[in-house]
Amino acid sequence: MGYKEMNEMNAKLAKIKKSAHVGKIVTNILCIIAIVGCVMSLISGIYIYSLGPRFDRMLDEATEAGYVDTTDTNEIGSAKTINIQLIDPEKFDSDIPAIQEKLENNPASFVYGIYMMGISVVLAGAAIMIKVVSSTFGLIEKDENPFTDRIIKRVTTVLIVVSVLLLLTNGAGLGVVSGVVTWLIYTVMDYGRTLQIQSDETL
Repeated sequence: MGYKEMNEMNAKLAKIKKSAHVGKIVTNILCIIAIVGCVMSLISGIYIYSLGPRFDRMLDEATEAGYVDTTDTNEIGSAKTINIQLIDPEKFDSDIPAIQEKLENNPASFVYGIYMMGISVVLAGAAIMIKVVSSTFGLIEKDENPFTDRIIKRVTTVLIVVSVLLLLTNGAGLGVVSGVVTWLIYTVMDYGRTLQIQSDETL
């Protein structure tokens, strides 16, 4: 390999590391946001659940005053919400006696409390996934060669998990597309690994 080719390769590796550094910073920020959202959702859910009948009375008063609407009009006060359908606790029922009792006595606090706690679980999972992505960017940034088996396996694993989550939450369409993209990225990185090995052998 000539001096010019070596400089070009080093420049490209430097760009990859710089991109990985930016990606690590962005994902760390997103991870912090997800953790804060998780904690706030959990606290809100526990608080709403603990209010019990009091929360139901507060919601009824707000509904009667026109500040909240749990029907399909999607309104909060005089403002229309965008693609947000508020929860109507009266639509829920359960075959489990203890849960059904909660739904009959204080449905709003039970449903909204559990709903907010569920959001905290989702955000916790998102924070973990984002942290894994961030650590992958960190590996790429520190490693001399971004096409090592360890990095390829880490990137492929993250993309597979994302594909499965899209399949479960957004349907087969996005899941299949994400799976194809995962396979494409894997083949490109594997090809890059092969080229790197060949390049190292010619030095």
